[in-house]
Amino acid sequence: MGETEKAFGILAVSESGVAAVEFSLIAPILIASVLTMADLGFAIHERFEIDQVLRNGAQRAVTDPGAAKVAAVLKLVDATSEGQSSTDFTVNRFCACADTPGTETTCSTTCAGDNPTSIFYSLTGTKSFSGFLLPVQTVKRASVVQVR
Repeated sequence: MGETEKAFGILAVSESGVAAVEFSLIAPILIASVLTMADLGFAIHERFEIDQVLRNGAQRAVTDPGAAKVAAVLKLVDATSEGQSSTDFTVNRFCACADTPGTETTCSTTCAGDNPTSIFYSLTGTKSFSGFLLPVQTVKRASVVQVR
């Protein structure tokens, strides 16, 4: 047996560096998993922030101040650090019969049984979210408030 064969024989049974090789094989999977979980966590956080802003807007809409004043509240309490430049809020005030709230009518219309129309506010918040690994996602939340 020559010296070259002896050297290869020693390397074949040597276990030094095995942990480093194993870690180098598993590390990319671990890093990708952590970044994906961070992306999901940040996306859920953005959704909660938009929900909170819409809740504040709904509290203001109950007093029926008009769509412009409700939109001003949404701009004021936008908790996202980027503000209005990244989150798009829309407010729509409309009238509908209480039994068919999805069908808009004029506010002077009377509904079945001579009931007056109800006033509704539709609040929507939309934001594009880009994470570390996940592609750009659109986070959209909506709320409908019946005033009367």
